Amino acid sequence: MDGRDEVSRLLARIALQDAKAFEALFTMAADRLMAVAMRVTQDAAMAEDVLQEVFTAIWNRSTAAAPGQHRTLAWLCVVTRHRAIDLLRKRKPEEPLQWRSATGEEHSHDVAAEGASPVEQLLVQESDARLSHCIGALEHDPRRALMLAFYEGLTHAEIALRMQRPLGTVKAWTRRSLMRLKDCLEALT
Repeated sequence: MDGRDEVSRLLARIALQDAKAFEALFTMAADRLMAVAMRVTQDAAMAEDVLQEVFTAIWNRSTAAAPGQHRTLAWLCVVTRHRAIDLLRKRKPEEPLQWRSATGEEHSHDVAAEGASPVEQLLVQESDARLSHCIGALEHDPRRALMLAFYEGLTHAEIALRMQRPLGTVKAWTRRSLMRLKDCLEALT
């Protein structure tokens, strides 16, 4: 049996969903079809996409031959070539990131980063460092009361219970600590 009849025989078995026939056809034809796709697309990834489309179409029986046409390896090469050309036509032209205008000026696209800019990140770090410095300058108990209020969200009454201090003392510590923080941060700016 020659290669021409072998491809037809395998395609007929694949039409019956014979996975072993599909594997045999892939082993027999994939390298040749990949070369055809590469010659047309000049891009390995695109050629692989073409090859995948061709073999998917073969498995799904959407590569039916025209009446009287004998399906051979040459026929599969033509199908692959046409798929590669179709893929190239669908592909949108890529715009380069850098280009020269008619006047010779260099231009480039600039894509904004999703996060904060380096300057913004630096300002946040500096701000955090100043705040840490100012909080560190507070006395221990007033600092703890302030931290419980702002980082744990406790009310004055809850802070007083947790620290076992009078409610008025906790309120005074919180108010004075906030005023000291404000003064300290303003002095560092």
